[in-house]
Amino acid sequence: MAQPPLLTITAEPLDLMALTPLLREGVLIDLSPGLSLRQTMIQDLGFCPECVEERVQTVFLDGSPVDDIDADSAAPGCTLALAGALPGVAGIAMRRGSPVGAFRQGITHVPTAAKGVEAFQVTLKLFNSVALECLPVVLEQGIITTAQRLAELLASDADVLSHAAFKLGGKLVDRAALLDALRTLGGSLRLEAETVPRSKSKEPLSPPERALLPDDMEALATIAEAAGAAIMEVRRNGFSVEYKQDHSPLTQADLAAHRVIMHGLAQHFPGVPVLSEEGAGIPYEERAQWRQMFIVDPLDGTKEFVKELGEFCVCIALAEGGYPALGAVHVPVWGATYVGGLGRGCYKRERGTEWGSITVRQPDENAGLIVLASRSHPQPGHRGLACR
Repeated sequence: MAQPPLLTITAEPLDLMALTPLLREGVLIDLSPGLSLRQTMIQDLGFCPECVEERVQTVFLDGSPVDDIDADSAAPGCTLALAGALPGVAGIAMRRGSPVGAFRQGITHVPTAAKGVEAFQVTLKLFNSVALECLPVVLEQGIITTAQRLAELLASDADVLSHAAFKLGGKLVDRAALLDALRTLGGSLRLEAETVPRSKSKEPLSPPERALLPDDMEALATIAEAAGAAIMEVRRNGFSVEYKQDHSPLTQADLAAHRVIMHGLAQHFPGVPVLSEEGAGIPYEERAQWRQMFIVDPLDGTKEFVKELGEFCVCIALAEGGYPALGAVHVPVWGATYVGGLGRGCYKRERGTEWGSITVRQPDENAGLIVLASRSHPQPGHRGLACR
């Protein structure tokens, strides 16, 4: 059987995120025989052991949830779907090792041994946080998709992989020539990716414990803290409350923080559009053309601010290509600031302290579920968040 043409894409990891729809819809991958699902993810897909243990919370084989990734394995022609924690009660029940996993008895995948099998192909699907974190390493191993689907993805937006380098069948081609070739190829295509380091301003911290962050992360944190200072000044001086058309409250603190953030972003990130809750409405047709934008909530928790509960914060996020790339959250009453970036880690500092790296806590298997809900939005239609 003839091998499909090979396309090699060289790009920054963030640019490769544009290929996420392919992995969400399903691609073919080659697997080695005799491996458990844990070994498959580490050896064949390139996931790090920590990612498998901490990030891949939900595993499906042919639509059935998997309980034990060390006992189960993929079989030729199956569909392997991997995801992080899924929302809602159903998501909790589908999670491997879930304390409420008993509810899914009868639908869990039954492990079967595939004897005498050589290297084989399966359909792989990646979702949510697993797709965001692991897509580049999967592409490095190589996937098989269709030339037509990749052509559709490239044609849907002129900015998709616009800074990438392409080799088709070992020959260097530009993006326009690649698109023409894909349209005429038809059939299957083997796609591999080579990642290149991000630009200097986006390099990961080394070592992660150092006090100074890259310029863009430090700038975003400083802007959020300045907005927090403006909020606290309004709080000290007293304020009145107005109401928007949706009956949500609006104070001078919201507007003061909005002005500080808009000024700071314009100074440090010129040319990047901003979508702010307190800004004027921007038509979707215009926003749909943005490949990069800041999404801002100058005062998240205005109801709590009005009640003087102290449970409010400043939120600023940078989205690139439809995916979160950088974010900062500042809690003025605590004096705490959190900042993080895709593939760059997360960090925290408090009043007068240096930055320190932070991670999510490990779940306590014996503690049961922790349910979070908003006391300011108890009405139907506002869901609580359940997590372990």
